Amino acid sequence: MRRAIGVLAALAISASVASAQNPPAPFSWTGIYVGAGIGGGAAVHEQSLNVFGLGTVLTDSSAGQGFLMTAVAGYDYRVNRTVVAGVFLDFDLSNMSTSSDIPILFTSADHRYSWALGARVGYLVSPATLLYVAAGYTRTGFDFGTLGGIEHIGDVDLHGYFLGAGVEAQLTGNWSLRGEYRFTQFQPETVLHICGCGGGDTLDVETSMHTGRLSLIYRFGLSGAPPP
Repeated sequence: MRRAIGVLAALAISASVASAQNPPAPFSWTGIYVGAGIGGGAAVHEQSLNVFGLGTVLTDSSAGQGFLMTAVAGYDYRVNRTVVAGVFLDFDLSNMSTSSDIPILFTSADHRYSWALGARVGYLVSPATLLYVAAGYTRTGFDFGTLGGIEHIGDVDLHGYFLGAGVEAQLTGNWSLRGEYRFTQFQPETVLHICGCGGGDTLDVETSMHTGRLSLIYRFGLSGAPPP
């Protein structure tokens, strides 16, 4: 997975360098855009088995990795010659799958989807190359496997926040290439009440994700000169 993210970052940097060496006629950056891309990621699950009256009696950490497909739509506004700010909504599908090292906890966790609503602000290092940071809210779905090979846990939705950083470089016309790294932290969640009694015996999970993505972006209605 690290190799995949490294390749994505290298491609994004190469595109940025190419744009700087052979700059296209710069667009204004203000407008609506859509895009799609591919990437890679890893999910880390911190699990704890809690027993009423005893507290946490067992913990485990497991991780899995895979590839993802992403789609994004957003709006950017060029504040001045060097600053761009915007909002966006994106949606991911992936094959990230995790297996637990301790089989009496959940046996697997398969990522189903993620969506994120965020904002970003960036600095134009050249008229066609934007470096930016991003943050926002995200929600994801996992299919958790069986508890100790006995009871299937099923689908669980997690929510939390993400932080990211990336580079976007204009290719030609209304097209640009965006590379981004993102860290996501989800709120702890009780995924199972043991025996279904709703009492103090629970299986809890705290999940985080690392993803890298490379997206091709198309911007609508770019017109007018950049601000002075």
